[in-house]
Amino acid sequence: MKICFASLRKKINYTDTLEYGMDVFYESFAYFVENNPEHEYSYYNFSFGKKGATRDNDAVKNADVVILAAVQEFVYFVNAMDPRDIEKSQEKIRELYPYLNDKHIVLLTQDRAVDENLILKYTLEDQVTPKAFTTIDEMDFPYCLQTLKYYFIKDKVRFESERNIDFVYWGSDKSKFLDGKKSGDERLGVIRKITKNPDVSSIIIGRWPKSIPVVKKWVPLHETLAYLDGALTTICFNWIDQTALTGRYHEAIACGMFPFVWKDYDINGLLVASKFQRLSTVEEYYEKLQALKGNGQWITNTQKDFEERIPAEEFYYLQFQ
Repeated sequence: MKICFASLRKKINYTDTLEYGMDVFYESFAYFVENNPEHEYSYYNFSFGKKGATRDNDAVKNADVVILAAVQEFVYFVNAMDPRDIEKSQEKIRELYPYLNDKHIVLLTQDRAVDENLILKYTLEDQVTPKAFTTIDEMDFPYCLQTLKYYFIKDKVRFESERNIDFVYWGSDKSKFLDGKKSGDERLGVIRKITKNPDVSSIIIGRWPKSIPVVKKWVPLHETLAYLDGALTTICFNWIDQTALTGRYHEAIACGMFPFVWKDYDINGLLVASKFQRLSTVEEYYEKLQALKGNGQWITNTQKDFEERIPAEEFYYLQFQ
């Protein structure tokens, strides 16, 4: 079988974990390639190495299966980017339409808003009819495929840091759905309130409106660790599907932070270990922050609970295979 691994938007020269948000999928696919040499592999706009990523249309044309690693694909359709940049990106993708027809497309996704409908209707503009379409979601794996992030972070050599920051958040605004429709997600308002509170020290990283002060618009996770290691808490939010988990919870635990969760996040309690973690209001966060400062056992117990639940790292590679 001829398998093409494709990055439709951003050129990816992948060399190590914590460089890109989808490293959990990249590492899983690398394991698959190494253990399944009977297939023929090609790459579009992606390479395992410092160089080599090219937009080789023939890689898609000659493939039986095209694997699409979609990174925050919804951002292109919520009026958050310059239309000229979006159109430039779409022009390249349109070149692939004839070659994607009648192919088995496999979507790798780690966002509830990035699904088969978004890819076929918006990214591919209803111009592609695949032979089959399969989605591999991060939540197809026990405790989320993002559990690998915990192992990636723990493997990195780091130095002890004084936790002198109360709150840190790294991510992006999720207040809009496709076509700019309001999503009802509350994180923007919550984070805005926290950053305006002079009694709570905070650091915000990512893509946010101007009303949110950010120290960095975006940096790889391995650079973000310097901020996370010096922070005490974060808040995990979810949108669209409250049963799902997000990588932020796993990353926070790996960095020794306490992961509060907003309202019904992880409503089934796969990872959330106590009611103390759940927040309904910003004022409740302030109260629990002070309680946490007076009792570090909350962090120790939450981390221990997490480590006792999750499978070993290799489990995820085997399941992906």
